[in-house]
Amino acid sequence: KRRLPLLLCSLSLPFSSQFVPAAAFSKTSPVTRGSNTAALHTSKMSVVKSVGKLGFPFKTPDPFLFCVYHRDDYPAGDDKMQAPRRGNGADFDWSQPYRMYHGERVPGFPQHPHRGFETITVTTEGLVDHTDSLGNSGRYGHGDLQWMTAGGGIVHGEMFPLVNRHKPNPL
Repeated sequence: KRRLPLLLCSLSLPFSSQFVPAAAFSKTSPVTRGSNTAALHTSKMSVVKSVGKLGFPFKTPDPFLFCVYHRDDYPAGDDKMQAPRRGNGADFDWSQPYRMYHGERVPGFPQHPHRGFETITVTTEGLVDHTDSLGNSGRYGHGDLQWMTAGGGIVHGEMFPLVNRHKPNPL
């Protein structure tokens, strides 16, 4: 079974460029992959710019689009949903089976600020706990998608709780 990674994309565009007139998508162009053909809407350029291997972060042609993915094979957690090893605050070693990122005992990204962009997170497997400084919180995962608008003056965090005590916690 092939597992897909957690995908995070952040888009930062001037307000006026977020809207594209319907007339810009007036012609279609077929794209073929194997025996499947799908019609894609295009303007003057193809919607599909390139196809390639995933890297960290994704290579994008636009400096205002930042895409990353996370694929971590977290082990079983303890009674506090913690990993068996401590993070060092900057754990991004891709040669390891999992990373703690900025988390100390629970992997993830503790409270940090953002402002002025949109974040879309797709979690195909595992769980993410999201909190912010206004008291909002939620848990999503196993196919959920989160769209967050980052506002100024608010900090938020994404943590990856290791809820399974007797089996791995892939994310």
